Amino acid sequence: MIKNILKFFIGVFGFLFILYFSGPQVASPELYKILPAVPQDLVALSNWIDTKEAQVEDLKKGNEGRIEFFDSIPKKTEYSVIYFHGFSASSEEGAPFHTDVAKHFKANLYLPRLFGHGVGGENPLRDFTADTYLESAREALAVAKTLGEKVIVLGTSNGGTLSLLLGTDPQIVSIGLFSPNIRIKDPNASLITLPWGLNLASFVAGSDYHQMQNVVSPKENFWTTRYHIQALTHVQKLLEVAMTPETFAKIKVPVFMGYYYKDEANQDDVVSVAAMLEMFEELGTSAAQKEKMAFPETGDHVMTSYLTSKDVESVTKETIRFFETHLPTN
Repeated sequence: MIKNILKFFIGVFGFLFILYFSGPQVASPELYKILPAVPQDLVALSNWIDTKEAQVEDLKKGNEGRIEFFDSIPKKTEYSVIYFHGFSASSEEGAPFHTDVAKHFKANLYLPRLFGHGVGGENPLRDFTADTYLESAREALAVAKTLGEKVIVLGTSNGGTLSLLLGTDPQIVSIGLFSPNIRIKDPNASLITLPWGLNLASFVAGSDYHQMQNVVSPKENFWTTRYHIQALTHVQKLLEVAMTPETFAKIKVPVFMGYYYKDEANQDDVVSVAAMLEMFEELGTSAAQKEKMAFPETGDHVMTSYLTSKDVESVTKETIRFFETHLPTN
């Protein structure tokens, strides 16, 4: 009798075990691939980008990817600056910070629109995957490399994630990280990449979509405020497989990292400050070539935008100071 009961429970647990691990889960992205080819003539390159963006359905005004040439006549500059915006955002998330940095160094500026971002419609980011996201970032870096002899990379939040992953390119001479997403602050975030994680997230949310709360104009014009939860599973998976000590150790160029922290009650509430600081120590960059700085008065995870930050000026000033000291001059 007891043996039969044990067999029954073993069978039930075995079935549940198989059912759980056979559940749907997000695939790991391919982290390292060669950069795609882009037009090398600067006028042709700009037209190519403009044409592609013009073909995007439901693209919101001001969200398009674009080149801002330093000179009225397009020509390659000593430095180019690329700004990787965060997940669900657009390049306006970094305005006017990225423009001010580029102008200071007389650099061409590229403001890419990463895959699936900046569009309206009924299903924004429905087709977003970590692979498509990474490929759009690789293409963006290829553009930046065409615009300048040396590349300065700036990234906010998930843009910082991309900056670290792509930061080993030999043409990159310095990286600026601003609230880089190394780990989501919510400890439950990792649950969504487990088997059935997407189903669980949709059940808890009561919807297949995430809706940002209390978003006011004009911010709503430059963020994707409603998007499919499936996209979050790919963001989390990218963090899990890419934001590792091995990735950080590969970075050798000068790095400036800014983050919002005033005290335990007033700090970044989106991503983990502790994870940022741990990453910073694991960078392969020498101690003399990297700097971390808390910006207590910015008051927001996004510290680089006039739409969110109370102290963009300090972020810009300190970033320029760091680059002036650490950028190569020949």
